[in-house]
Amino acid sequence: MQCICKIVENRELCNDVFEMKIECPEIAREAQPGQFLHLKVNKAIDPLLRRPISISRIYRDTGVISIVYQCVGKGTKEMAALKEGEYIDVMGPLGSGFTLFDGGKFAVVGGGIGIAPLLELACSLKDCDAYLGFRCNTFKLDEFSSACKELYIATEDGSTGSKGYVTDIIKDITKYDVIYACGPKAMLKRVKELCEDADVKCFVSVEERMGCGIGACLVCACKIKEGDTWHYKKACTDGPVFAAEEVDFDD
Repeated sequence: MQCICKIVENRELCNDVFEMKIECPEIAREAQPGQFLHLKVNKAIDPLLRRPISISRIYRDTGVISIVYQCVGKGTKEMAALKEGEYIDVMGPLGSGFTLFDGGKFAVVGGGIGIAPLLELACSLKDCDAYLGFRCNTFKLDEFSSACKELYIATEDGSTGSKGYVTDIIKDITKYDVIYACGPKAMLKRVKELCEDADVKCFVSVEERMGCGIGACLVCACKIKEGDTWHYKKACTDGPVFAAEEVDFDD
């Protein structure tokens, strides 16, 4: 669905990482962890293109959705300048989200801005650990700590948690029934390898450039394996979440 939604909060969490909370009751009722919103920021800047931003939290009781985004280009800079009480054109919820299971022990593995889409998922799982990797500045640690049984952190500069990459601190992967991951392609590839070696089910949310967000433009096509054959699926409609064994991270 598409609607004009009121911004109830837009604040900087850390260096160039922002959280925007949007009042959109209709979307909040339907949204699931792993889906995304498609936002039209400013017609003068991009009359056609929207910005796809993953859903971070869903507050169904108030009809509010939280998104976390990194300010990297002209569109996200315009988003960062928006104030509480202003309105934004929102399309969503879009995409195929994470597969949820009734029981088991789970872990979420996130890197960089890919951490944000895992928060609503972590809140939805009863027995979940979190492994989060940052370059330096951290965000949303308190919320992950509240949602998860154990929280493990890695930063590339060692300023918080362990020094290094998040895939270096994953502990005893065989104790998990399912791993969910979102982040840079190199991180997802390594998580896939770890899960394959341990025979643990894994789902990944891929980060692909998107145009239309509804499957028409083919910009976000990614290589997927089904059986013994390879073909392409659209991250915006078939994903962004896929079973890890399906995804070719070397493409």
